[in-house]
Amino acid sequence: MKGLSWGPNSKTTSWKMYFVNKYKFHTKAWADGKKIINSGLYVKGLTRGGEDDFFGTTHHIYELEYGSLNKKIPLFYCEWFDPTINVGTRFHSQYYLVEIKLSGRYEPKGPFILP
Repeated sequence: MKGLSWGPNSKTTSWKMYFVNKYKFHTKAWADGKKIINSGLYVKGLTRGGEDDFFGTTHHIYELEYGSLNKKIPLFYCEWFDPTINVGTRFHSQYYLVEIKLSGRYEPKGPFILP
C-alpha cells in the first residue's frame, strides 16, 4: 500500500498496441485504415439503474511504472458510447447483435480503465 500511495513514476510509456492475458489491443489511431480493427472494448458494469453493457474505443494505452513495487500497470484511455437501451445501443435478440449509435457519447466520471 505504501508503494501505491507514492504514485507512479513520472515517466510513462505510451503504446499503440498492448498484450493483456493473451489478448492484443490496439489504439483507434493505429487501427485506422487496417483490415483488422481491435480497438473496441466491452465492459459489463454497474450503474444506478442496475447492470449495463458499456462499449467504447481505445484511444491511448499507457503503461504506468511503480518503482517501489517493480510493477508496470497498463491503463487504457477510452471513449465510451451511450449505453442507454434504444437510445445509444440496441440489442437484436434474433441475431444476438448489438447496434451502437456511434454519434452518441457517454461522459463517465473518468475515461480510464484497467484492462
